[in-house]
Amino acid sequence: MPYRTPGWRGRAHPMIRARTIRWLWPAAALVVLGAAGCETGKEGVELDLTAAARAYREAVDRKPGREELERLIAQLPAQQLNDLGVLYEREGRLDDALWAYQHAVWRDPRCSRAYVNLGNVLRKQGKLDQARFRYRQAMAADPTSFEAANNFADLCAAEATCIEEAIRRLEPMLETAGPYRPYGLDTLGWLYHLQGDDEKAVELLETALREAGSDDQEFCATLNEHLTETYAALGWTREAKPN
Repeated sequence: MPYRTPGWRGRAHPMIRARTIRWLWPAAALVVLGAAGCETGKEGVELDLTAAARAYREAVDRKPGREELERLIAQLPAQQLNDLGVLYEREGRLDDALWAYQHAVWRDPRCSRAYVNLGNVLRKQGKLDQARFRYRQAMAADPTSFEAANNFADLCAAEATCIEEAIRRLEPMLETAGPYRPYGLDTLGWLYHLQGDDEKAVELLETALREAGSDDQEFCATLNEHLTETYAALGWTREAKPN
């Protein structure tokens, strides 16, 4: 799917790490105080902190403190750390989301989705070179990931850079994109427009518009803008398009 929907191995940024304890504590404290341990968002985000807190209490017969909670959370499975990052990102807590996504890829360097999410957050923060690097890591971790290829290509299109690489990476992914294929067609069509192949761009963008349906009005508006600009580059209008 495109960038607007929601990686980097190495040391956590010290500023992120220092601020994480303050933000992790309220969420983890709910577990210690007996709140529900599994939180599922509308997009299937699942996070289970209760088991970790219970294991700690059984081991030391007391509730964990803040630093201990942070260590417990950092030891969650990669998918749960990724889901924690999604929850933080939804709340606009981008530094905390980075902390969780980074720990997810440390736990499992093959966790492509966490790399993609790292790229998304870095893009939101304006760190575009780092975002591209994370998307490349996501594609290396899972060469079949449409999301990684499309988000990489979307960023390249927005910055008008690495166009040939973006086309090469995204084009083979369309066959397995499923319901997100129109988004990939739009991205690919716009890349071809930027490359100067406007007839190919029109073919892809018109296919995207046919397949998109009308549910996502914002996406359809973007598609129509791309088509209008591509027609103009060819000297066409919607009314005077050659057959």
